[in-house]
Amino acid sequence: MNRRSFLSLAAALPALSLFGQNAASPDFAKLPVGGMDKKQAAAFAAAGYGYLELFLSAEIVPGKEDEVFAKNLAALKGLPIPTTFLNGFITGDIPMVGPDAQHDKVEKWVRTAFPRARQLGVGIVTVGSGGSRRCPKGFDPAKAREQFSKILGRIAPIARDNGIRLTIENLNTAETNLCTSITESVEVITAAGPEVFLTADLYHMMRDDDPAAELRKAKGRLIHCHVAEKELRSAPGTKGDDFRPHLRVLREMGYAGAFSFECGWAKSVSPDKAIAAFRQQLGTL
Repeated sequence: MNRRSFLSLAAALPALSLFGQNAASPDFAKLPVGGMDKKQAAAFAAAGYGYLELFLSAEIVPGKEDEVFAKNLAALKGLPIPTTFLNGFITGDIPMVGPDAQHDKVEKWVRTAFPRARQLGVGIVTVGSGGSRRCPKGFDPAKAREQFSKILGRIAPIARDNGIRLTIENLNTAETNLCTSITESVEVITAAGPEVFLTADLYHMMRDDDPAAELRKAKGRLIHCHVAEKELRSAPGTKGDDFRPHLRVLREMGYAGAFSFECGWAKSVSPDKAIAAFRQQLGTL
């Protein structure tokens, strides 16, 4: 798949997934796979990965002047595969929930971040940001969920106006205490409104023993996935984790998104072996 073809597919993927149906009927085993380490971009390209997914705060640098971003943009566009997804979203010193929630600062952040992401060709931004969304001790968790939904609903139209789909990802309980399951994440994005979607992180699901069947609750809102093995957060094929229970549910749901390997490559098999192992699982459901 050449760069132009992939960018066209990436732009279409969110729309294909909106109804939980694979409207264009692509072969599930051939859905795009990407990586999250730009130092591995050449190895990714050689192995058949379609894209990079990188940290928004590190690459888009919303807190810095345009000249700094321009240098990053030129460097990213010079890589052999495009950066079409971003995650991380916002730094922990700008809280989205709690008594000191700073929603005006969040909006200011995205009004710089999303137009810059558009210049890069990004189609999906995933809100992880475990520190920013952590419910402070003693604060009402229900109120924190309400705050999180409110800010997501507030910034989603800004994402839309820049050609971006906004998602949140489920994290595990060692990283945050808000939206640590598929069920809770779906509740939050439903309250946020129809323009907020879900990135299902299979690693976080496995860490917290969130059953694969829970993915069905996200039908119609699930447009992206993160993947890593449970023990070491390693790439597929390192320890031999079986992702097929999750993949079967996704296929049955008509999932038409992409899969990003969010892992530490120093403790993993090589990128070519990782994608081969994952595609083998995709092809034997």
